[in-house]
This record gives sequence, C-alpha cells and structure tokens, in this order.
Amino acid sequence: MAQPLVPSTAFADAWTQVDRTEDPHFFVSLLDATRARLLERARTSPKDFFAPLALCTGLNVLDVGCGTGDFLRLLAPIVAPGEAVGLDLSETMIAEARKRSAENIENLSFRVGSALDLPFQVGSFDRILATQVLLHIPDPWRALAEMKRVLAPSGVISISEIDWGTLVVQSSENDLGRRFSELACRELRNGLIIRELPGQLRGLGFNHVVILPEVEVTQDLGAFYTWFVEPSLQHFKRIGAFSEVEADAFLADLKERARRGRYFSSRNYYTILASQSS
Repeated sequence: MAQPLVPSTAFADAWTQVDRTEDPHFFVSLLDATRARLLERARTSPKDFFAPLALCTGLNVLDVGCGTGDFLRLLAPIVAPGEAVGLDLSETMIAEARKRSAENIENLSFRVGSALDLPFQVGSFDRILATQVLLHIPDPWRALAEMKRVLAPSGVISISEIDWGTLVVQSSENDLGRRFSELACRELRNGLIIRELPGQLRGLGFNHVVILPEVEVTQDLGAFYTWFVEPSLQHFKRIGAFSEVEADAFLADLKERARRGRYFSSRNYYTILASQSS
C-alpha cells in the first residue's frame, strides 16, 4: 500500500522527503525565490562573493545540500580544474541542478546522497559548503562529523544558517506576530542550531572559527512573504496553531501594512567559517 504524500511545506520532515511531497517542485521554486538576492550578488562578482573561502585554482569543493546547484555553478570555474561536487538527498533537486548545468562545465558534477553518510573518501575536499541544511537534518552533529571526515586537514568548512529565533514579521496584532515567529522557529527541526554550531565545530577540532553576521530585512510582500509566510500559515492551520479567522486576519493585515508602506520583516543570518590552523 502506497504511503500518503507529505505536505509541501518548509516544516516538519518535508525537506528530508522532498521527493515524497505533494509538490516536489514547490521546493525548487522556494529556493529560487528566497535565494534570488544572494544569487544576484554572487553573479555580479563571484570572486568577491566567495572571497571568504579563499578559493583558487585546483581546490576540490563539496556543496552539501546543494539544491539546484546555482551557487556551485558560479564557483566551479574559479577552482577549475579542481572538482566542484554538489550533493543533495532529493532526486528532484539533483535533476534540476543537472538540467540547469547543460552548458557542461567539465569540473562540475551532482549526485544524490545523504549528509549523514557522505559517499566520499577521507580528506577528499579542500572546501565544504552547507547552506541552510543542518536545520533540517535529524542528526546534524553526525552530518557535521561527516563533513569533517571528508575535509582535507588544511581545508575550510562554511556553514550558513538563519537564527530562526530572531524572526520578526511585524503585525498590527502583536500577539499574532509573536505567535507566528515562535511557531516558525519551533516547527523547524533545528531552528536555533546556529547558536550551537561554533561550540560544536570547536569540539570537532576546528580551532579557528569566524562568524560573519548579516541582518536580512524585507519591507515589501516579496519572496519571503510568498514562499514562507503564506505557506507557513497553511501549516499552522493544519496543526491547529492558527484558526482560519486568525490566519486570514494576519495575512490581510500584512497586505494592508505593505499597501501603507509599513511592512517589516527581518531575521539574522550567519555564515561560520571553520578551519584547523597549524
């Protein structure tokens, strides 16, 4: 008997079961929309965007949870002839990444695989990236240890996550706004993981840890509203945390605030660079 499909939502286990959700391509669109601004910056000047990684010719790079592979495609020419490898648990994501890489960049490749059991030899990569991945993984510390295993001794690991405990979606009804933010953090598997990552990295032997903070602010009904706020309300109604009336009132208020130039949403975003200095 076939198992029921998983709702297409940013929460619960959906990100670890993308291919079994009601609409796997929802997640492709979600990535496209929510990463559009970062991707625009990367496309404008890839060398500047990736400068913290100190990339150079011949380095091997792994992107864990690469999604559609957009960032890796920009990075690959910088490290050629070194290998740029993207890995994702979802066949949907890897198929999309390969389709978007039809220009056939020789040192770029994608494969399906789990962050909990990376299919690579010890010390295979000089740089490892993981962007908004660990918050979804059932055992993030095992995944982190796996990244350490396949990282070269002189390598650098770069992990980027939002601190979902800092999410603000300002509402005229403060109680509803606070409830939305608290639920968003709670319903994500590891919504506060960024706060534990520096200590976990040091515990794995990374004695050089740099934290780069950034505040993301939205003042219009853009991608974050369309691909996170609205779908989140559907999930919160499904679990009984928002009533239909409350959800409708919350969304109507946000639209009215946007119409009057008063929409405001923010969250803190961090990139952590870790290495083992001699």
